[in-house]
Amino acid sequence: KLKENLPLPNAPDQGRKKASTPIDDRNLLRLCKKYRTKSSQILSSELMLTNGKRLSARTVRRRLLDMGYKSYQAKKKPLRTLAHKKQRFFFAREHQYWSQEWNDIIWCDKAHFKVLNRKNRTFVRRLRSDADQSFNFVPKVQGGGGSISVWGCMAGGVRGPLVIYSGKVDERAYVKILEEALPSFIENAFDSSNKNWMSMHDNALPHQSKYTMKWFQDKCIKVMKWPAISLRS
Repeated sequence: KLKENLPLPNAPDQGRKKASTPIDDRNLLRLCKKYRTKSSQILSSELMLTNGKRLSARTVRRRLLDMGYKSYQAKKKPLRTLAHKKQRFFFAREHQYWSQEWNDIIWCDKAHFKVLNRKNRTFVRRLRSDADQSFNFVPKVQGGGGSISVWGCMAGGVRGPLVIYSGKVDERAYVKILEEALPSFIENAFDSSNKNWMSMHDNALPHQSKYTMKWFQDKCIKVMKWPAISLRS
């Protein structure tokens, strides 16, 4: 056939055939999308119950990996109700054409930083034989390792001061922080003819208390209404 330039037929498939057919794979994918948090063992049992196909948990994992479905740890987020989603939708629709207007928003927030004993993971590039080298360790101390809490703000690329505070922030402590930094920042960041600026902070209880809102009112500082379970969360 080579001399006659005739096509050669494909040789029969070699090796063991797959335990699942394309139909089985589609049924498995359907179950995976229906029960996204179930283990491969449970998916295997569901496939047997609904389609009469017996696949091992290991085969189930392999088929799902072949289809691009890898198991990830679920992220923990605040519960968003239907009312929260509606508020977010209406907020987004109301501000969808904003561009330069965002420069008039004063973004305020608090942050807490640990100096040592931080919970985030640190990765080190090393050889296997370097496991006991000093650069492979992150210092850990007793007593917490020290931390710092700061409040800051910015607007239109202009950074405000950082206010260092300690302890729990209730409504009175929060107003004390604002009193120290916010009025002077507004005076320096905006032209006197600009009356469109507004302050924005999240919906933490000290931020929304009557005591805090009265301070804003007394200072003639407008506060932007932010939807519950804010967009940054």
